[in-house]
Amino acid sequence: MSERLSEVKAYYDRMAPRLVAVEDRNWHLQSRMSLVLDTIDRFAKPGGRALDVGCGTGFLLKHLAERGFWGVGIDLSDESVGIARERLVEMGASNRLDAQIGSAYEPPDGPFDLICLTDVLEHLDEPRRCLAEIALRLAPGGLVVVSTPNRRSLPGARRWLAERVPRLGISLNLAPIDNWQTWIDLESHGAAAGLVPISRRGIFFRPGGRLSSQLGRAYRLESVRRADRAASRGPAGRFGFYICVGFRGITR
Repeated sequence: MSERLSEVKAYYDRMAPRLVAVEDRNWHLQSRMSLVLDTIDRFAKPGGRALDVGCGTGFLLKHLAERGFWGVGIDLSDESVGIARERLVEMGASNRLDAQIGSAYEPPDGPFDLICLTDVLEHLDEPRRCLAEIALRLAPGGLVVVSTPNRRSLPGARRWLAERVPRLGISLNLAPIDNWQTWIDLESHGAAAGLVPISRRGIFFRPGGRLSSQLGRAYRLESVRRADRAASRGPAGRFGFYICVGFRGITR
């Protein structure tokens, strides 16, 4: 493991307890997950074999288990994998899904009907190498779902200002490697790996800090979730902070 990835691992080892504590009451985390799940529900083979790259504390694995998927999640963070395993045991899904220490550059052998990468590509120095390995493990007709922060968004503009005009005093809280992507980045990475986009979604509304936790309670309402999903499919979602692309392999 490179020194830079070791720093990412240490970062998420520290963050794991905090993330699992807030995931069900933070608007942004729930909205991000809604994008991924809606893409899965629309395009994935129901109950197929799944690979969750960067599974973290098992937030997505939990939802995959509820949908009848089986397979494995991998992550660099020992702390996160431990929490994910405990979660799968508690919900009685450990006979179908497992969490393991693993690298995005060396994923488990396929084929997989569904491969998800949430909050992964921005932490890699070689995102195309990762997607090339993923494509090799995708079953015919399978689905790859990639979600990542959008560099061309309002938070992206704020980050640009913070990095280029430090006298403004704008604070940033970033992981050791945090290379935000764009729509063009994701689709060009996918094309290089032999993947074609079939779905494009973006978070429209992104509250932060305490406001995100306060509004997160409202996300339990189906009407609120439905409105957020509808906005993510519209033009405004293209400029949202978080973007999600669904890919298929090129049929040869």
